[in-house]
Amino acid sequence: MKNIYKTARMIVIPCCMLTACNYLDVIPPAQADFEDTMKDQNAVENFLFTCYGYVPRCQPYDFNAFEQSADEIVAPKAWNDFQQQIAWGTVSASTYMTWGNGKNFDDFGFWVPGYNWIGYVHHFLSLIDELQPVGVTEEDKDEYKAECWFLEAYYHFRILQAMGPCPIITEKVDPNITNSQIPGRSHFDYCVDYIVQKLDTAATILPAVRETDDLGRATSTICKALKARVLLCAASPLWNGSFPYPNWKNVNFETPGYGMDLVSTTYDRSKWERALTAAQEALAAAKAAGYELFSIEAADQIAENDGLGLPYIPGKETETEENDLFKRRVRMFQYLVTANEGQGNKELIWANRIDSDVNNGGEATDSRLPSRVVKKSDGQYAGGWSGMAPTLYAVQHFYTENGKLPSQDANFYPESGWYERFNDAVQSPELVTDRLDGEDVKNDIIKLNAKREARFYAWIAFDGCEYAKKINDGNSLWLNLKNTNTNGWSQSNTRNCAGTGYLSKKFIDPNIRFGANGTRTHRAARRPYIRMAELYLNLAECYAALDNTTESLANLNEIRERAGLKELTDADLTGDMTLMDWVRNERFVELYEEGFRYYDVRRWMIAPTMLKAGVRYGLNGLVENPSFEEFNQPTLIDQPFKWDNRLYLMPIWSRQGMDELYSNPQLVQAPGY
Repeated sequence: MKNIYKTARMIVIPCCMLTACNYLDVIPPAQADFEDTMKDQNAVENFLFTCYGYVPRCQPYDFNAFEQSADEIVAPKAWNDFQQQIAWGTVSASTYMTWGNGKNFDDFGFWVPGYNWIGYVHHFLSLIDELQPVGVTEEDKDEYKAECWFLEAYYHFRILQAMGPCPIITEKVDPNITNSQIPGRSHFDYCVDYIVQKLDTAATILPAVRETDDLGRATSTICKALKARVLLCAASPLWNGSFPYPNWKNVNFETPGYGMDLVSTTYDRSKWERALTAAQEALAAAKAAGYELFSIEAADQIAENDGLGLPYIPGKETETEENDLFKRRVRMFQYLVTANEGQGNKELIWANRIDSDVNNGGEATDSRLPSRVVKKSDGQYAGGWSGMAPTLYAVQHFYTENGKLPSQDANFYPESGWYERFNDAVQSPELVTDRLDGEDVKNDIIKLNAKREARFYAWIAFDGCEYAKKINDGNSLWLNLKNTNTNGWSQSNTRNCAGTGYLSKKFIDPNIRFGANGTRTHRAARRPYIRMAELYLNLAECYAALDNTTESLANLNEIRERAGLKELTDADLTGDMTLMDWVRNERFVELYEEGFRYYDVRRWMIAPTMLKAGVRYGLNGLVENPSFEEFNQPTLIDQPFKWDNRLYLMPIWSRQGMDELYSNPQLVQAPGY
């Protein structure tokens, strides 16, 4: 932890890769004197914006972020990245790995960088009153401080989520502090109360919304929404009496009011009541501030500006008003997670450009794109990594067009026929060798991928689908994941195919285009950190936990109505699909790949079932040029997935040159490491 205090005395951040808005583009001058950091309003704001520096880095969207280790997707086995170390259960306190972009486990592990940025925040707060910057009013100072309180809460919460009970650093630390004075972990509930208090205080000062040039800066609406998320976490089984290591305690450090204890060992219904109140307040505040669920009409306007037509959907070929509406809804969900606030996306309460998202490029896009998307004029192909591959569990837990799980929809195909052709009157086309696949590959769409809901078609790419309308030099790209010559698996390039028979296309700009020379154009999205749909789902879960079925269903139905699905009623609640089952599955679908699933399966304590060995399946995609029948059979994914209860928490790093435990005798390691 000595790194916290060293960095807390510095103002420099070597690279501040936030590019979403003007205020985030500023990099403070190297080794600025204290006076320079606060000499006038411009310098003060430069320093303040530096304090936001970890926001776009401690996010779940990078392909190697550990939040990607849940059961939504898998990456190619050969990548051997951070998320795979988690999924395979091999991560340890001494784990270390670096990548070409300079990031390593420390960057994604939150502990060291999280406390580093808390140090920047506290350094700012220690100077804002002392140096009397020119042109900064008392009102300005109050707002800057409130932003710092928000950041302090946010960074502490990100550490708390991943690492469990953590040290609370309340102010700038004296550089002469001794090891024995460094705080240890505080009780989980104490951490929660501290974070909530900071958010509450900041919310009384901050504006409800920001103008375009200041998007990404803290607001009272963001504070209230984050508070609801924090308290939902605190009310959940993992932290509400069921932690699997109840005897985990401090040895040399006491939390005020809690002694050596780190977790509560008894259930407390009032935690759900507190979470409910916060969720209600957050949704009310968001509505009052003008936020609303993204709509088909808003997406239609963007599509008109882009000149983007409607997608191909199997079974919706006939031009009818109903089919047209369905396709517009699919396109709306594509734009929901790629359109920015300036394009009329009022769903984004807090969004940011992550450092691996850039216009016309970036690893965040490369990791999702098929290997070959355009054949260039020189005869070579341009494309991505074919990396982010949905599991069969994910595919099977998006709903049918009737709003039910495929396995529970009597009007859907029986499971015995899921892997047969949707159109049984056709056969597979001949494999092409000198070009990309044509539209006739849609002959190989299986029944499991037909008659599904709009979000499925917006975010999941499958064999035979139209991936995007313009991506192939202004033309559609049709996926043939069985053709080794195009986008199928190849023994000569095992790194660029996960082989589940599916690819994720969430966060891919629907207007993306590769030219014949390999250049590409697409917008870099501002990733949704908090959006309106989450607020409805948080409310639904709180009501379900408190046995208020009517209100829980009402909030679920807000999300389902936008998805074009029928409303749920009491008749839909069965032994096979309880109210909480509906809540959890709706979160799975609506928040797919937005970083929630990793924490959800842990806080619900279903991770031992969902993430254990032998349960993650795909199709048989790791075969060269398989037949239709060979490809379309459920196959256990060839990766050593396993679960160990120690994976409920990330470890504190303890290795040569980075031994946090040795530096701080007050600390205890996470259980099991």
